[in-house]
Amino acid sequence: MRKTLTFRQMVKRFSPQFRKRGAVLHKFSDMVGLVHFGSVHQHDDEHEAIRGFTASLTHKDTHYAVGTYDGFNVRLVNRFDVIRIAGNPNHEQLWTILEIDLESKALPHLFFVPTGSEAGEYGRLYATQPGMQPINSMILDNKSTEFHGRFQIVASPTHAHKVEALFSSPLIVGIANRFWPHGIEIEHGKLLIYITQHRLTKTVLETTLASGLWLAETIDEVSEA
Repeated sequence: MRKTLTFRQMVKRFSPQFRKRGAVLHKFSDMVGLVHFGSVHQHDDEHEAIRGFTASLTHKDTHYAVGTYDGFNVRLVNRFDVIRIAGNPNHEQLWTILEIDLESKALPHLFFVPTGSEAGEYGRLYATQPGMQPINSMILDNKSTEFHGRFQIVASPTHAHKVEALFSSPLIVGIANRFWPHGIEIEHGKLLIYITQHRLTKTVLETTLASGLWLAETIDEVSEA
């Protein structure tokens, strides 16, 4: 069985990718006015850790940045962890996570899981959230071939009607057009967007931030209506 790499060993093994990804995140954080803190330790540092389904006792966060943009509180981080997925008990995963504070705090916990090659990176959520299930087939009114070909909505079945009321057909079509192949999670008044592609660019971060702000504003407006 292959031994699990420590974080230091992993950085050494993938140092070119880490350096490039970190440099892009650092420059982007400076460009949009976020304060860059670099590496943070979830157990020792005096900051509120970014949560979501990727949080674990073993994850490591680097290039943590925080600030306000366009009226929303925003945080960015690179998160590395070794996770168990089908056929690989030591899968090394790197996420870039964008978190946006929502004004709406009473939303159900839900995911938009991308289909295709990126779907495997979300396998752990079914283990960590056993009460969550795919509910696309339960949403009767919001049918969109484009959306259902790109995303699976995962939530507690008891929240299916609330999800259907919040995410109208035009909204879920917009999500399909703007976000795939990124994953989305809404939890405790936070909108989290997950970028899993190996190559991170300034353009990807810019479009993800713009899309995230659009979705956060739309959710807040719909929730207030």
